[in-house]
Amino acid sequence: MTVRKATVADAALLFEWRNDSETRRNSRDKSPLDLDTHKEWLSRTLQSSHRALYIVEINERPLGTIRTDVARDGYIEISYTIAPEFRGRRLSKPMVKRFADEFLKGKKIVAHIKKDHRPSESVARMLGLKPVSEVPSEDPIDDRPMVEWR
Repeated sequence: MTVRKATVADAALLFEWRNDSETRRNSRDKSPLDLDTHKEWLSRTLQSSHRALYIVEINERPLGTIRTDVARDGYIEISYTIAPEFRGRRLSKPMVKRFADEFLKGKKIVAHIKKDHRPSESVARMLGLKPVSEVPSEDPIDDRPMVEWR
C-alpha cells in the first residue's frame, strides 16, 4: 500500500466515492453533492493548512481516501472511505494502519463514527480509541447517533 496526497486530478474519483450510497449512509452529511460544489470543496481542502486529504493505493489502484483535520483541542480528526469495489475485503484496518504508522505517530486522534458501524468501530479500536460521547442524530431517516472516539 502506498499513500499520496490527493490532487485536483482526483476530483472525479473522489466525487464518485463521496456520492456512493453506502458512503453517504455512514456520513454526517448524507445529501448527494453536485460536481461543482465538490470541486470547490476539493480546492479549499487542498489549500487548507488545517486539513489534508490522501489517496491510499494498493497495487497502483486507488483503495480509499483518508482525510485529517486539526481539531481545536489539538487532536487530529481522521475520516476515511474505502472504494466501493474494495468493500468487504477487510482492507480498512490495513489501510488506516498504514496511514497511521506514517502520519499519526505520537498524535492524539479523534474519530466520529455512526453508532453500530462495526467496521469503523473496529478500526477505531485498532488505533487505541474508545467511545467517549454520543451526539443525537438530526436525520429523520437514520436515527443512529454519531459517536466520538478518542
